[in-house]
Amino acid sequence: MITIHAAYNYPPALAGILRDFRVVWAAEEAGLTYDLRWFDIMAGEQRGAANRAVNPFGKIPALQDGDFRLFESGAIIAYLFDKAGRRRGDAHQEAKLAQWCFAAVNTVEQPCAEIFQWDVLWRERPGRTERRAELVDIARSRLAELDGALGARDWLVGDDLSAADILMATSIGFARSEPAVLDRAPRVAAWLQRCAARPAHARALTVLSRGPVKASAA
Repeated sequence: MITIHAAYNYPPALAGILRDFRVVWAAEEAGLTYDLRWFDIMAGEQRGAANRAVNPFGKIPALQDGDFRLFESGAIIAYLFDKAGRRRGDAHQEAKLAQWCFAAVNTVEQPCAEIFQWDVLWRERPGRTERRAELVDIARSRLAELDGALGARDWLVGDDLSAADILMATSIGFARSEPAVLDRAPRVAAWLQRCAARPAHARALTVLSRGPVKASAA
């Protein structure tokens, strides 16, 4: 049985932002049965031994599948899609998929995640105005470049949503407090709407919003 380590008891601003969301979304897309092991993030439970036994950095998410243990959301999502038999084919197709997965968490997520940090976690830090403006410019440029690369395609790789789409959409989601990042990326904006319209996306939000008490009572 797959068990996903997930967070609860977090501020509403973090709903759909924490990286366990992308993992649960992937499990729902892949049609896999899974359980959730909950960690109270405000109490720092994720830094305890139970989670560190899987993720040595004490972060959420993590995954257990029998005796197999895995951390890092990108690796977990790739594993879930592979487990469900949703590989992309030959070595070239797999490399293309990996390319977009790495682009999401390396090229796009960094400026978007830092915008989130300045808007939610670091509002009172000195230098916010200047640094945030720089980050918005960087994110706007990255998403304009992504817009050109996406072109008329519905999805980043192939003819259906893949691990790359989940990673990219959730990476961009960190910057949801600043809609200007999409000013030069209308095709990316439409693609994000397609991602959010997926039934699995809605199910993942619902599952994680319940928390451990309500989930166990359902």
